[in-house]
Amino acid sequence: MIAVVVLLFGASASFAMPAVRRPPLGADGCPTAWVEERDVFDLPGPLVPDGAVSVTLCELVTRLPYRGRPARSPWSGQARTLTTRVADMVTVLNALPTRDELEARIRARSKAEGRPLPEDVHVGTGCTDIGFPSELSFAVHYVEGPPAVVLLDRNCGTARFGARTRYLNFSDGKPIDTFLGFYRDQLASRGFVVAAPACPAVLRVRRSNEDVITDVPRDDIARNRGGSAAHLPSPLAAVTACRYVRQGDTLRLGHSRTLRDELGPIRDLLNTATAIEEVRKGGGTEVVNWTRCGVAGSTADPVKRLDVVWVADVTGAVAEIRVWRAPCAAVFPGMGGVVAKPALLVRLDDWLRG
Repeated sequence: MIAVVVLLFGASASFAMPAVRRPPLGADGCPTAWVEERDVFDLPGPLVPDGAVSVTLCELVTRLPYRGRPARSPWSGQARTLTTRVADMVTVLNALPTRDELEARIRARSKAEGRPLPEDVHVGTGCTDIGFPSELSFAVHYVEGPPAVVLLDRNCGTARFGARTRYLNFSDGKPIDTFLGFYRDQLASRGFVVAAPACPAVLRVRRSNEDVITDVPRDDIARNRGGSAAHLPSPLAAVTACRYVRQGDTLRLGHSRTLRDELGPIRDLLNTATAIEEVRKGGGTEVVNWTRCGVAGSTADPVKRLDVVWVADVTGAVAEIRVWRAPCAAVFPGMGGVVAKPALLVRLDDWLRG
């Protein structure tokens, strides 16, 4: 333990504070090993200094508990660096609440909703034990000196730099989503021409389980989407719709169409079609538009007709949305399916008649 003296409200006060362990950093300023620390002294003041020239969102791939092996995506471990709106991003980090500020906000909100909280709400003491495949941090870079590395603990909902801890688990404390929004805008500002996706001529169907396609839909947009964004968070640059018909153990392309104009309404249509719909039930929520259409073992008939919508957004990222048409109707933006909405089915028929 070491003692530090800080000046609070014009008076000198002495506090005992644990020695702060700092992670080893690579050439990009990102941690190369993780430092687990959940009992750090909470000094007042800004989380990081002003005057930054860039902010990097770092991702350190770690091992999942109970599995003993890393879980990787095509982008695992790749850092993203923001060089535009840097001051805005620093402002977001420095606006994250302290424990007392967060508790006051929670109390005010609960009181306004007619359910006042007890004396001690234990803010920051309850951590989940989710086995995230990676650990995230922000490396805030300056012209001189080392970066300020803010370690993000998603299980405890904290952001920590040195001896300062701030909290993420409030409606206005989502620095990762804010960073990704700024980063998508930065990618889009490059102004390059985005190629329209093409329809594969053939899609194979798994022989051992013919009611599903072997792989899951491609989703390059996922890397920069964020947890609170729509499925297609950025404006679209091109959309290609493809219609397939089952022939033996393959789905063969019948018709296709590429669109580049008036894509705003199409993006809205696709975001509505892929959204998860929830209703309040008891003390939580319940998803009401899940479907077992296309789930292994859910139907005696394999897929016979399939539409695929490929989208490329203004960042250059590409994603695939699969729409089952027969023997049942469902939309698959990822592994799970939702009930297909008539508006999307009608639009696909308009595009792909022939």
